[in-house]
Amino acid sequence: MSGRRSIWQRHRSKLYFSSAILATLLTTGAVSLYLIKKWLLRQQLKISEQQFVKEQIKRRFTQTQQDALYTIYELMPVLSLVLAKDLDVDEIVGELKGKKLSRHLSQRSASVKEDGEQDGLSSGMSTSLTDAQAPRASFAGQDPTAKTKAELWNELKLKSLTKLCTVIYSTSSLLLLTRLQLNILARREYIETAVKVAVDKESSQSSIAGWLANWWHAETWAAVQEDEKEPEGPELSEKAQQARRSSYINEQAFLSFSWWLLNRGWLQFKSLAENLVERHFGDLNPRDMLTVEEFGGRLSSVLHAINQELLVKTDAEQALQMILLPDPNLEQFVLQQTLDSEALKLLYEDNTVLRQLLNETTKCIESTASLIVLESLVNDAYQFAMSLIADNVSKKSKQKIDQDNSEASEPKFQMALFSITSKHCCDEMLKSGIVSMNNLFLQRLDSITELDDLSASVYSNFGF
Repeated sequence: MSGRRSIWQRHRSKLYFSSAILATLLTTGAVSLYLIKKWLLRQQLKISEQQFVKEQIKRRFTQTQQDALYTIYELMPVLSLVLAKDLDVDEIVGELKGKKLSRHLSQRSASVKEDGEQDGLSSGMSTSLTDAQAPRASFAGQDPTAKTKAELWNELKLKSLTKLCTVIYSTSSLLLLTRLQLNILARREYIETAVKVAVDKESSQSSIAGWLANWWHAETWAAVQEDEKEPEGPELSEKAQQARRSSYINEQAFLSFSWWLLNRGWLQFKSLAENLVERHFGDLNPRDMLTVEEFGGRLSSVLHAINQELLVKTDAEQALQMILLPDPNLEQFVLQQTLDSEALKLLYEDNTVLRQLLNETTKCIESTASLIVLESLVNDAYQFAMSLIADNVSKKSKQKIDQDNSEASEPKFQMALFSITSKHCCDEMLKSGIVSMNNLFLQRLDSITELDDLSASVYSNFGF
């Protein structure tokens, strides 16, 4: 008994020390496992949050492109009305139909008159219908302002082709401008989320020691964040509302600049198209026969010449900018056309956001990427138009095509038929109203890869 007691006394200090070390190791291990587990859970949560933010960014980008297409749907009726004022092809078609109807009536009148004269010879009487129609016919024939049928067909040819080219460039430019505007506006939200992702990513790569320090000061950090929160009192809410109102007005003013393209800028497309259509189609009369390929070649030459003027010359960027956006001296005029007096007053007080947005849009328009995208849009619009025209002339001249195919030759059609189908092509491309959501032309242009690539660059590249 005394021997055991002596052993215990002899080794008591060692046993206490060993027990303390073991307890310390166990406690440290348990705490470390707990902290590591908590750290891993936190990192997993951050990764999930980052993934969610990325999905939100991607979803927001997709929604922005969809919004741009819906905006074009809403603007197409405006473009259609504007083009109809200077390029009213329907009026010419109406006059041609009137000429045709007048010819039928005069032929019928002559037939009735001939029959009446024969009856009159036998009965000694004449028809009153013939007597009533004869003065009208002679009066109509004496109208010096009436255009001949050949003049009307020639005017229809030039106007329908000019309108077709103008629609191609105006719609392509409007889609390009709308994509730039909406993606630039959406970039603000993107920057905030992108910064959040970057901060979270960097913090997730920090060491455990750094995380332990943050965890140790978690309460202090939470208190600091609470202090930094903006108070929600009435004295600040009014100021915040004023700031939001000003920002909203600046953004609406920025979007309203599409008015320039719809009301002024498109006239440059029309001017170029008129001269070039006259040059490449002026020598053709309505009865001249062309194959679809020959017609397409002439139309392609017109578009190529317009591209040379707008997209290839050394000052092409500036020329395109003047079409899409007004000169700085005319910006006030555009704003007066689109905003009310109250919005203008707020804009006069602070237009910082508007200036930033316009400057960024100008840089985007001046980039080579925008010129490439516009050229791609025009090329695709040309292919769509030619496909539609080829289908229309085929339907309207089915018998002629069958005869030509039997002779193993490419079918030819009158220039008059190409003029009419070009007019119908414009109507299809400018389809608006309830059916505009089914506009295949807009859907095709909206799906061009180059346009999506440019939108993504504007949306995500800070140094575009």
